[in-house]
Amino acid sequence: MRHARDVLADVLQQLPARARGELRRHVARLDDTYRARTLPDPFADRRPWRSDRWWRRRLAAGRDSG
Repeated sequence: MRHARDVLADVLQQLPARARGELRRHVARLDDTYRARTLPDPFADRRPWRSDRWWRRRLAAGRDSG
């Protein structure tokens, strides 16, 4: 999931304004679901990779962890 969300973030930056707004609304709903099913990583700031993308600073169980 995290890689897919990385790709979506990159795509959102490249789309024209109208398409970007429409996709952003769909992605926002998915982001809300992901936030509800994961927890913040309390050690995210101490990790060597220190991502600036919020979904990379979440703890998830199972196959979604990568």
